[in-house]
Amino acid sequence: MDELFNKIQKLIAEKLDLDEAKVTMDSSFRGDLGADSLDTYELVYAIEEELGVSIPDEVANEFETVRDAYDFIKSKQD
Repeated sequence: MDELFNKIQKLIAEKLDLDEAKVTMDSSFRGDLGADSLDTYELVYAIEEELGVSIPDEVANEFETVRDAYDFIKSKQD
């Protein structure tokens, strides 16, 4: 994948204490990765800090998969 995905993948794996290989574009935060609402909040905060993007709560609440987060972040960096 690309550098942005690698950064997101690493952050998610660290925050959720998972092997990076389990974090794919199509992984769902709740179903596949076992994230609860607190985990999701902490992930959004970590992504904002690491990547220098602002993710409004109403947008973050709509992230179902890693791809959803990736696509939003990518759109803010272009």
